[in-house]
Amino acid sequence: MLKKLQRRFIAIAMVALASLMLFQNMAVNAITIYQRDLDARSILKVIAKNGGVLPNQYIDEYDYLTGFFSPFSDYHIETPYSTRYFVVELHDNIVTRISTEHIAAVDNQTALQYANEAYKGEPGFGFLGVYRYLYTKNGSRSMIVFLDMQKEMKQSTVLLNISFMVSFIALGFLLLFVYLLSKRAMRPVVMAMDKQKQFITDAGHELKTPIAIIKADAEVLELCQGENEWTSSIKNQTDRMTHLVKSLVDLSKLNEMNKETKSWFNLSNAVLETAEGFETSAKAAGKHFSYSASGEIRYLGNEQEIRQLISILCDNAIKYTDEGGYIKLIVYKAGKNIQIESYNTCEYVDPNTTEKLFDRFYRGDSSRAREEKTGGYGIGLSIAKAIVDRHHGKIRVVTGGTTSITFKITL
Repeated sequence: MLKKLQRRFIAIAMVALASLMLFQNMAVNAITIYQRDLDARSILKVIAKNGGVLPNQYIDEYDYLTGFFSPFSDYHIETPYSTRYFVVELHDNIVTRISTEHIAAVDNQTALQYANEAYKGEPGFGFLGVYRYLYTKNGSRSMIVFLDMQKEMKQSTVLLNISFMVSFIALGFLLLFVYLLSKRAMRPVVMAMDKQKQFITDAGHELKTPIAIIKADAEVLELCQGENEWTSSIKNQTDRMTHLVKSLVDLSKLNEMNKETKSWFNLSNAVLETAEGFETSAKAAGKHFSYSASGEIRYLGNEQEIRQLISILCDNAIKYTDEGGYIKLIVYKAGKNIQIESYNTCEYVDPNTTEKLFDRFYRGDSSRAREEKTGGYGIGLSIAKAIVDRHHGKIRVVTGGTTSITFKITL
């Protein structure tokens, strides 16, 4: 249980950190790409305004995206020589000029192909391959300026890869840090649970003595004055208290065990032998009880705990099956897993409360009246779930309408 709580703490912390890093990386890369696109648009507008040429001087130009006049910050005397672009001009749909002297990777034929593709669209900015372009139109004259963005796109890709690589490495170190921190964070929880377990164990041992004395006194009264309803009630209640104390101590021990004693055993025989012991009780209560196990199923686990699990399921089914109802216990292989199913008819099951059945002291009757026909304190299924958890299995409840209930266990 503590291990599961620690793993959940680590998982939540790592998901939060990973989400934060992902947001940070995406934000940084998005802002970088956006800024480079703004720079590209600025250069394209400068070239278009200057007749298809990038001038060798400092430029102040209006940024239509932000609505501010902002100086082109990267513009300097070397900008015209480091910027790769080509221009195609048209008049009445006829190409009048192709300028490719500022780029080596594009010839006139290729420039014309790009221009024809861009000319199909509306005036404005666009993307064709690795080229950002600006299509302007003034009456019958048109100009399409293409800017090579291959270097910027490669830089953006490198930045994206590096940022995520650094994030993954950082997450590895953070995982180690969170793991070490989780032990310190879990320390108060561990101490509280240890005190709780110790209290249950100590209280259980302390309660055994007065319960035994009360029962012994009731038996002495019966010897002296004969058996009556009062002494019988005292003995019944002391038996129930003894059973409750034993259940609490067993559950506490199950939760505090760190090492599991496992061995290979015949699960089929263990189930059949345990279920056989409840056949007489079911028949005496007027309930139909059947059980079966397919083949010889071998299982690596704690045989004593598995037998206790079967006992809890059988006892629970007999207690809560309606008179004349049916109980069915089956065990079979399902691929690599082992399935244990306990089915019984019952008077009423609220489908919305099935998950609460494994809570300690939970009883389906909202009044929590301990009827003589059922007895118990709602702790048996908590022990059953603890046993299943210790064997790394799963237990769930399936209701058949409101007239039957099935406990399905996967090992």
